[in-house]
Amino acid sequence: MAETQIIKGVVLSSCDYKEKDKLVEIFSLELGKITAVIKSCKAPNAKLKFAFQSFCFAEFSVIKNGKFYQIIDAKQIDSFFDLTLDLSTYYLSSLVLELTSISIDLEEQNPQLFLLLLNTLKHICYDNMPVHLVTAKFCQDILTMLGYKVDYSKCVSCGTQYLGKIFLNLDTGAFVCNNCETETSLQISVQAFSLLKIINQTSYDRLGTIKIADSVAREAILVVCKNIEYRLLKVVRSAKFI
Repeated sequence: MAETQIIKGVVLSSCDYKEKDKLVEIFSLELGKITAVIKSCKAPNAKLKFAFQSFCFAEFSVIKNGKFYQIIDAKQIDSFFDLTLDLSTYYLSSLVLELTSISIDLEEQNPQLFLLLLNTLKHICYDNMPVHLVTAKFCQDILTMLGYKVDYSKCVSCGTQYLGKIFLNLDTGAFVCNNCETETSLQISVQAFSLLKIINQTSYDRLGTIKIADSVAREAILVVCKNIEYRLLKVVRSAKFI
């Protein structure tokens, strides 16, 4: 019989599996990202009904069962329920989960990313921080962790200071000036670019000092998401809802 393992993890997503089961994607400190089955959990009074909810942070008892793990027990640590009360907050928080998921492979351990995810959810849920700005900084941190640190100081192609329009070169993932744009360049407003530059130099606990329209922050998030899509060759599906 397979050995039971105790892991602490966050539910990134779930879907129906067979008639009564759920298939759950969990990012854990001990095993990295795993896919696990929760059996007979769809009934209203099921003991582990909470364990397939997105954002659920819990201590899971799992065993390896074929190509999937199986969750045989779970103890909830935090539901992060308040993230679901406001639609905008829910969509932005869901984007955080999806970016985490696409940034790692199955059973790839990444303690730094795990702590970043947990702290980001806590900042949004409990610290009364501007959710758009927290999400934008999380997106930047994901890029950096993936090895694509962005230079906001000058045009990466010609080295000049930005004076006019600014573009993201989707081929290289770098920002360039008006003279260096290519067919695969995406224009970003000066306001959104300046916000990304400021956020890049600001700690999470100081994000509340930044005053900016949500629409500008949204543009900044979408530009970074587009950069991540091109770097990973994956689609960030949650981006269309923010």
